[in-house]
Amino acid sequence: MRIADLIGGVVVLILGVAVIYFSSQLEYYSEFGPGPGFLPLWIGIIITAGAIYVIINLLTKHSRTREFFKPRTKLGLQILITIIITFLVLPLLGFSIGLALFIGVTMRMMGKHRWVPCGLTAIVTAIGIRLIFISWLTIPLPRGLIGW
Repeated sequence: MRIADLIGGVVVLILGVAVIYFSSQLEYYSEFGPGPGFLPLWIGIIITAGAIYVIINLLTKHSRTREFFKPRTKLGLQILITIIITFLVLPLLGFSIGLALFIGVTMRMMGKHRWVPCGLTAIVTAIGIRLIFISWLTIPLPRGLIGW
């Protein structure tokens, strides 16, 4: 378990540093307020700080167990696979529907909710994304074959 946590901490640390690096190439502040690099930069800093905390915490612990995976590792891998599938189908389904399906499926997997609340949440998510980003903020999102 300790080795798996350490590997996970290092991977997340690399992710955080990559987010910081790529977001620093975007404009931090624009004419109207925070620019496109503002939020990703701070998210990268928070991810990196969290990973450093986990790594330091692991290295200072003295208890060692022989387990490689924690009991909920299977669920974590399922969520990771769901994220990968979501990114692969986004060009086909569009951002609103793709993210809505991701929300519904992960809600079902993590919370063991029934399909009806998961489906209703997915529908509300798709409509909410459409209204907020496309109609209200006028941010173009990938539409996919369906047009949503």
